[in-house]
Amino acid sequence: MTRPTLVAALLLLAGLAGCKKEASAPAPAAPAPRAVHVILDYLPNAAHIGFYQADVAGYYARENLRVHIDAPTSSSDTLRLMAAGQAEFGIVSLLDFVNVRQKGEPLKIIMAVEERPLAALISLEKTGIRRPRDLEGRLVGVTGVISDDAGVRWMIQHDGGDPEKAKLINIGFNTAQEVIAGNVAAAFGFWSQEGVQVAARAPARVLRLYEFGAPPYPELIMFAREDYLAREPDTVRRFVRATVQGYRDALSKPDVALAAMAARVEGETVDGLRPFLAALSPVIKADAPDCGTVNLKVLADYLAWVRQTGVIDYKADPATFATNEFLPPPPGAAP
Repeated sequence: MTRPTLVAALLLLAGLAGCKKEASAPAPAAPAPRAVHVILDYLPNAAHIGFYQADVAGYYARENLRVHIDAPTSSSDTLRLMAAGQAEFGIVSLLDFVNVRQKGEPLKIIMAVEERPLAALISLEKTGIRRPRDLEGRLVGVTGVISDDAGVRWMIQHDGGDPEKAKLINIGFNTAQEVIAGNVAAAFGFWSQEGVQVAARAPARVLRLYEFGAPPYPELIMFAREDYLAREPDTVRRFVRATVQGYRDALSKPDVALAAMAARVEGETVDGLRPFLAALSPVIKADAPDCGTVNLKVLADYLAWVRQTGVIDYKADPATFATNEFLPPPPGAAP
């Protein structure tokens, strides 16, 4: 082999070796999933199904998130832990949120969990409670949050009764058990949860809050601290996008979502959860353009209503404490 030919051969081999080395170079490592915590308002139930579906279906993983879904030990824990920065997202009743927001907590609503009030007075038919004013002089169970007390008093007063004559007692999360056992004449709970539980055991009467003058507000909202929203807008957007898809699935393929929740919540089954989701499904989206939508006009009506109840005198513009900016566009919306 002549010298020029030898040089050319060596250069060719070197080039091939370089190509081989370049081809086998490892790809850049993917960023580690971002861990976030969401604290529920209550023990896991059908109202939370979208979170579990988003987890099991891989929507959170697709957004490179590792989500921990935690239940509070008491109804006041969510706001306390969120105020202390112990979680990124929380779920509470709208009234409880407004109460702490009025006190200066820098929190903001980023999603509605459903679009209608879920609160109701629940009683057994045999108690003779036919309307809210029948609770004068009777024992009424509440969970200990101001939204319960306010709701009971409003319903009795709106029905022409004297709310001061009702005897309110804190029964914690034992609404259905206490009503079924006859330890209270009625209790304030969710018609989509405790109302279904009680009715499955005995003839029951469920008086819904929105049947007695309340506006069509979302009972439960998801919120975050304002500093976190400013610091991690992309994380928030990815988390909300995945969660909204979970709730869309709950409406379009309920059996899949029920199986997802049953797989994640100890002691739950698809058949056990089914009647609760069936009750809740009509109000998850209701007349909103998509799951999760926060209607600022409804929030303004709600603030006027709570001022009328005398519980909270809060006159802020809802745009200062609620936003739809982190929600995905509704299906079929123009890009």
